[in-house]
Amino acid sequence: MSKIAFIGPKSYYRAFSSLGFHCFSADDEKEAKELMDRLMNEDFRLIFTTEDLISSGGLGIIVLPGLKKGKKRTTLKEQMERALGGAVSTTFLESPDN
Repeated sequence: MSKIAFIGPKSYYRAFSSLGFHCFSADDEKEAKELMDRLMNEDFRLIFTTEDLISSGGLGIIVLPGLKKGKKRTTLKEQMERALGGAVSTTFLESPDN
């Protein structure tokens, strides 16, 4: 079975590991890319990371908005639209109380 990975800050681990992701720490883009290369040669088919650790996404890589200040951010919705080539509904994110 294919595995899913998250590469990024340890503060994200709890959320991703609760979803069954394998979590890995990287301090910079070079380290993140080395991990990605290694994981793609293993049975990992989807890798999540933050935009702080990679300058551009790629096939099977979803870049999450990062936390560093002073850097232009893209929203997760914008990134999903770019990856999927069209509009993405966000109604699943809305609270039923709205």
